[in-house]
Amino acid sequence: MKKFNRTIKRFLALCLCAALLCGAACAEGIREICFGMDYMHYGCTLADGRMVLVGAKNLADGYDFEPVARVVCLNPDRTMSWEFADTGENGYVSAVQAAALQDGTVAVVFEDRQLLDRENRIAVRFFTQDGQPTGKEFPIPADRVTWRATPSWLMLYGWKPEERMDETILIDWGGNELLRYDGLILPGGYGQPVKNTEDLVIFGQDTMEHSHGKILKLDGLTDSVLWETTLDWQLSDTEGSTIDSCVRTDDGGYLAMVSEARPETDENGNRWTSFLVKLDKEGRVLWTSREIFEKYKILGSRMYFLNGKLLLSCASETGGDPGSIAPWVFLWLDGDGNELGMTEVELKAEDLPHLSQYVGPAGDGTYWEPFADVLEMIPMADGLWALGQGDVDLMDGEKYLETLPEASETFLVKIPEP
Repeated sequence: MKKFNRTIKRFLALCLCAALLCGAACAEGIREICFGMDYMHYGCTLADGRMVLVGAKNLADGYDFEPVARVVCLNPDRTMSWEFADTGENGYVSAVQAAALQDGTVAVVFEDRQLLDRENRIAVRFFTQDGQPTGKEFPIPADRVTWRATPSWLMLYGWKPEERMDETILIDWGGNELLRYDGLILPGGYGQPVKNTEDLVIFGQDTMEHSHGKILKLDGLTDSVLWETTLDWQLSDTEGSTIDSCVRTDDGGYLAMVSEARPETDENGNRWTSFLVKLDKEGRVLWTSREIFEKYKILGSRMYFLNGKLLLSCASETGGDPGSIAPWVFLWLDGDGNELGMTEVELKAEDLPHLSQYVGPAGDGTYWEPFADVLEMIPMADGLWALGQGDVDLMDGEKYLETLPEASETFLVKIPEP
């Protein structure tokens, strides 16, 4: 039960559920990526199926943190293809985005925001597909934040202090501006782009106060809107809503997870009620359903559409064993919201030897407990893989106290489909 409570706190979203009846499968094909205070996340996939990860490597020991930017390319079988670490005196401390470009090069966004005695710097640098720097690079203004990279453009956002509003900019891989508009990713509002399409379909909320969930599509790389949909509130006591996540389906339409904020009676703020909404390719609402959120504990806004199936993460319990990792439970739906089945991946601490060495009693009734979270779902030639991160947390009963930095581990694990 302790793991269940901690999981809910981390995701900040919980729906009422019925009992889960799902087949369990032990984790297979685990590939350890990095350890301790190193960190990596998914960048892009090359045309030949190799996968590029970006992040940072820590050069210091213990609790000290001296990061340098790191780029790793893995073969389709997850063996190492090549690695680049920026260890120069004026190097960057993190690689944050990557894209496989149409000319065959790999663009990587590097940042230096760590060292206080240096000016913040951001730059795009280019590599061959064998990991060799081409020598080409260009800077990005340090007051920008990079948000999403595609083969055609890089999305940035920033703050216009004189007008007190957010601004979004798209540039090409030569550093030339393609598009600029007001709003944090979503024009006139706050949001993010749909990931599994290069079309500029953007979702989120229209305003911060008394908001409504909104989705729109821009006309290519212009600020002209092809279509937009602002969703009505479903509940009578809703105080605001947002589209938390959205994916494009195989029929060209979209599935969106919408959350509505409702007032709590005990002055603890809002409670959230979620819905699944299906839209056609022109943004017209086809149906709205609450059923799966009443039946299962869906965690946060994690949605993926892979191989014609919608994948949602669900909450799980460990059975009370403080030394075990809560299994990953996934609900699969088709593009019309019909249930296809559930899969459960059991991760054992011994499968992650770097992490497992820290698990155990810590004294005074506390215990170092393992925890693993899904960072990203990545389709590969031999199936669906999850990039996960494992940590060891100090728990006093059900109370979380701290996380042990040196025990962290990032890994890949295969996810079975129903």
